[in-house]
Amino acid sequence: MSSIIPRKMSPAARQFLDKIMALSDALNERMAVKALIEKRQAAKQQLLTMGLPTRKDEDWQYTSIQSLLQQAFSLKHVQEPIELTTAQIQTFLPNFDTIRLVFVDGFFSEQLSGGFDFIPDGLSIEMADADAIQTINLSEKADAFQWMNELMLDQGVTIELDARVSVEAPLHILYIQTQTAEVLSPRLQVRLGQSSQLQLLQQYVCLTEEVTTWVNGISHITVGENAQCKQLVLQQLSQNSFYFNHQHFVQAAASHIETSYIALGALLSRHQSVATQQGDAAETDQDSIVLGRGQQVMDTRTLTQHQALHGHSRQLHKLVLADEARGVFNGMIEVAKGAQKTDGQMDTKSLLLSPKAKVDAKPQLEIYADDVKCSHGCAAGQIDEDQIFYAQARGIRRSDAMQLITQAFLLEPLDKWQTQPEMQAWLTKLIVQKL
Repeated sequence: MSSIIPRKMSPAARQFLDKIMALSDALNERMAVKALIEKRQAAKQQLLTMGLPTRKDEDWQYTSIQSLLQQAFSLKHVQEPIELTTAQIQTFLPNFDTIRLVFVDGFFSEQLSGGFDFIPDGLSIEMADADAIQTINLSEKADAFQWMNELMLDQGVTIELDARVSVEAPLHILYIQTQTAEVLSPRLQVRLGQSSQLQLLQQYVCLTEEVTTWVNGISHITVGENAQCKQLVLQQLSQNSFYFNHQHFVQAAASHIETSYIALGALLSRHQSVATQQGDAAETDQDSIVLGRGQQVMDTRTLTQHQALHGHSRQLHKLVLADEARGVFNGMIEVAKGAQKTDGQMDTKSLLLSPKAKVDAKPQLEIYADDVKCSHGCAAGQIDEDQIFYAQARGIRRSDAMQLITQAFLLEPLDKWQTQPEMQAWLTKLIVQKL
């Protein structure tokens, strides 16, 4: 076996990585499962070889992880988790029926979960040790944080929906962190059978603003032929927390996915969504709403891979940044050779509410087919003073005018939820409260 040549890293990066590897070694001792140990050891070799990203890496040019390197995290406690009541988490729950799975500090809470009567025949939900979800294999292009997820792989959720089964109520997975300085490495696998339908809501919260946590997750969603998946990721962590998430959709012919990401919290966040259209006539919609303030760094990335005929994709990303917040968007539409009749469109728009707020947006197209229709757009700026003057002339205070203009700008991606007014109203309320 060839020896590993570690990548040169700063002392802070090396010290952080050593601590993470020590946590992984502790997991190996706690859970002596051969398959898991082998996975973690392979992840350790990958991390030593590639090291942690720096601003010199192109994909991390605008996103510094220095604030993360200054933290010291531990794994979730071995003993039973803290007991919460439904009243304590009520503020996080939507006001409509869901199939609710609640995890407190990484532990599944049957007491806080509910809506099991809405589970139809043909829907399987398994909370299992990670050896039950090993069909998720990381690609050669996986970044350091995906390998760190595998390094601390512990538990996961596997959801399978049989062909021609529709789930009426949204499946709500709520992760609540109550302990400070803990790392959560969730892994989710979803498989939708042919002509099935599922709506998925993933929500990440801290019980209080005093909790500092690190969520580092991976989701893998396979959508069968003619199946429909509508997903919403709602990130509401405390302002001092850290969030990294990588999700990958694989689409069969005539399948349709809609994925929305709403970022309202975390000091440093990076959400990456990859959609691969493997079958003809697949449809992909990816939207995001990002609201940053203080010194938050909020990074959103999408990759849409058109690999078959008649693919269709749409994207709309809205960012509002105040104070000294920094927003990053990187989007790529790839059209493979032979993926003719592709129709792809991507738009990102940013509103800066402070002279010190910054945004770095990089929409990209990479096309190898000659019969396609693809476009991208990018715009950033401040509120038009004429709009404010127009509102003030009608008796609206300047602060209220700015609030209304900002709200109208940011809420546009929620128009896709018009067919579900309860969901749209709940999300609107959450965003407006933050504004």
